[in-house]
Amino acid sequence: MSSVISSLLEVLSSVLGTFSSFAGCCIPNANLSINGRAYRVVKLLGEGGFSFVYLVQDGSGNFYALKKIRCTLGTEDAELAQREIDIYQLFNHKNIIRLIDSCTISEPDGNKTVYILLPYYSKGNLQDAINRNNLNQNHFPEQYLLKIFRDVCVAVREFHTYTANGGTKVLYDAQQAITPDEDHRPEEALLSNVHDQPTGDQLRVGENGEFVPWVHKDIKPGNVLLSDDGETPILMDFGSACPARVQINNRQEALHQQDLAAEHCTMPFRAPELFDVKVGTTLTEKVDIWSLGCTLFAMAYGQSPFEMNDQGGSVALAVLNNQFKIPDESLYSEDVKELIRWLLTTDPALRPDIHQVIDRLNDILSKVADT
Repeated sequence: MSSVISSLLEVLSSVLGTFSSFAGCCIPNANLSINGRAYRVVKLLGEGGFSFVYLVQDGSGNFYALKKIRCTLGTEDAELAQREIDIYQLFNHKNIIRLIDSCTISEPDGNKTVYILLPYYSKGNLQDAINRNNLNQNHFPEQYLLKIFRDVCVAVREFHTYTANGGTKVLYDAQQAITPDEDHRPEEALLSNVHDQPTGDQLRVGENGEFVPWVHKDIKPGNVLLSDDGETPILMDFGSACPARVQINNRQEALHQQDLAAEHCTMPFRAPELFDVKVGTTLTEKVDIWSLGCTLFAMAYGQSPFEMNDQGGSVALAVLNNQFKIPDESLYSEDVKELIRWLLTTDPALRPDIHQVIDRLNDILSKVADT
């Protein structure tokens, strides 16, 4: 019996040791400093992959969200984290989350920890609001639903129409890297240093060149915060964002894009062209339009349309077959239902662009206001 007890104690000790090591990695000291300013960690808000988000408070009592990214030595983690920081600085819009501060700390073991300080929104995200609706068997009023969704689309429009200051456009060049001249603007230099985009393509910055938009690539209710007024959505999480248009020249590139989408794009909100990437096609910002359609459906009916399917539980198969059904209950007008169907057009060439979507939303909202 004593040997059994001894063995159990060894197992328990091992488990506690593992937990202690894990906790030490995930939970920072109660007090930390970012660029000379002190913050106190209040609690863990969420985690995913190698990143953790904490609620922190400064000396004046203000609350912030602090994202901690653990970057392993010998990997590209630190470069990807810095890339995320750089992307925050490209956009300045009320419906896009803003960067407050950031810093990188070198650890004794050679690894790095990146801290990204962001605003804290106590109302949480749109998915939290959807979950409350589901729990309480409630739904958003149509006008509120459309206004929130339109503001999300306005934020996406900032990505799809991005132009660097001074009128310089961001371009793709999948064949060669072109180094900007030394007198280019700061944001041009910033972009030129991002040498390993998730798309695997290289960037160049061309003067007065052809415009190529940016794409968020992971639009979903969980990536839309609600400001404290409850009526202003804030688009967040730019870990997947990149310049939008990617030409697929061969099978290897097609498989690479599929792998990237599987890693970075949430499956029930992922466009069909990312499940089965075709050689000879070009991936565009229209992948965001599809995700917006899934998001609007989830706002209206509680979950992605492709989590409510008759394809034996296969989300991928349901997406590829455009197999979804709008519930029969008449919670919303036919205009809303038609908008969802329009956004979820399988062929990206026939899918609307962000300008058309916003125009349609404004038309529908004007009808709602008149009733």
